[in-house]
Amino acid sequence: MFRQNAYYFASILSIIVLFSSLSLPFWSHPVFGQAPATQTSQEQYDKLKNCTTDLSKKPTSVEYLTHFNCGHVSKDESGRTVRQFTLIVEENQKIPVSYEGHILDAWTFNGTIPGPTIRVTEGDLVRIRVINSNENSNPHSLHTHSIHYAKNDGVSMGGYPGGAISPGRSYTYEFIAQPYGVYPYHCHVDPIADHINRGLYGMMIIDPKEPRPQMSEMAMLLNGYDLDLDLEGPTKIPPAALFQAIEQDDTEGSNITEGAISNETSTDANMTDGALSNETSTDANMTDGALSNETSMDANMQHADEEDNGGEDEVTDEDDGGVDRTNEIYTVNGKAFDFMMNPIVLQTGKPYRVYVVNMLEFDLVNSFHLHGAMFDYYTAGTDETADYSTDIVTLSQGDRGIMEFTYAYPGTYMFHAHQTEFTDLGWMGLFDVRGEPVDPPLHDDT
Repeated sequence: MFRQNAYYFASILSIIVLFSSLSLPFWSHPVFGQAPATQTSQEQYDKLKNCTTDLSKKPTSVEYLTHFNCGHVSKDESGRTVRQFTLIVEENQKIPVSYEGHILDAWTFNGTIPGPTIRVTEGDLVRIRVINSNENSNPHSLHTHSIHYAKNDGVSMGGYPGGAISPGRSYTYEFIAQPYGVYPYHCHVDPIADHINRGLYGMMIIDPKEPRPQMSEMAMLLNGYDLDLDLEGPTKIPPAALFQAIEQDDTEGSNITEGAISNETSTDANMTDGALSNETSTDANMTDGALSNETSMDANMQHADEEDNGGEDEVTDEDDGGVDRTNEIYTVNGKAFDFMMNPIVLQTGKPYRVYVVNMLEFDLVNSFHLHGAMFDYYTAGTDETADYSTDIVTLSQGDRGIMEFTYAYPGTYMFHAHQTEFTDLGWMGLFDVRGEPVDPPLHDDT
């Protein structure tokens, strides 16, 4: 009897071992203690991205840090996420670019420099309608870095309608967002350098389909201003008495600035359903005041075009015998020394992610140097593994990437360009790091 039972149980055991070695679909289930993988929904992902819900506000340079515009969201017949944006090009905008009264005669997307931070997810269908205001004198376009068809490239070569949008007309650029990474966008009408230097540029973030590790995020766009006449003189570091007082407390709250919510002009009135026509008249859908961005300034604010130039016209490359153009002011997010006057509050031991894009014209390189910490750097943001760990990155025009860092010790730390001239002329800010000291983060050198 015992021998029969032994044979019986041995046979059963052999069958179990045989089946367990087979790779059958119904045989697969999660390892104990692990939940089945679930895909993040579009709505959940947009919340993780801190997408704005206010599409009408024009952010200040400080608010720009956390203004992520994810567009008007819908679904097409296949269930694909569709994101629609509207960019209104406005010339002759008087934009303050320093605390000393320097005013740029700017060209803007949606009334700000930089333009809105456009944020989408890899695989989304993206539609960006660009409206060239009736009041403008020049054609304009939109060129986005990344992969797309030539007809949506925003250049005049090839005769595509979106290569040069006439005043009073519009064009809708459409593409599938790919690949994930950080990209600049800008006008591509000649002279390109002048269209960019006057303000027609911004940042586009294409996120991977699955979220990156969660941490507080900021957008920093590096730029400069050639005020043309070279008569305005350099901007100077503001006196210490004007600095915003730094209150040393442990209140976590918002780590940037309250109210940082949106970055786009409302498009409800001028977005057409699936607007894909090459050029559309904008007379009927441009509302009164939608193109206004005049900024009220004190009586002592002097305009760049009001400087005494001896009655001469503006200097151009052709007028001055080919002398190289130079910038008088350098900034991050548009206004000189703004993050020195308004230090960014951080917490010790908390990870931060900065999307950085360099759109500086008339200088060969720019740079970003972080004091008191090291950052992991992801070149162009097109990988989820850092390329290296450093405290300074050098960027050519149009270059970009992602920085991730954690501060171990409290205190006030500089971040700035490592070109002294750029720092002295406005490209410098402060991190106000609060909290108790923590162990410095370990970096994987493998």
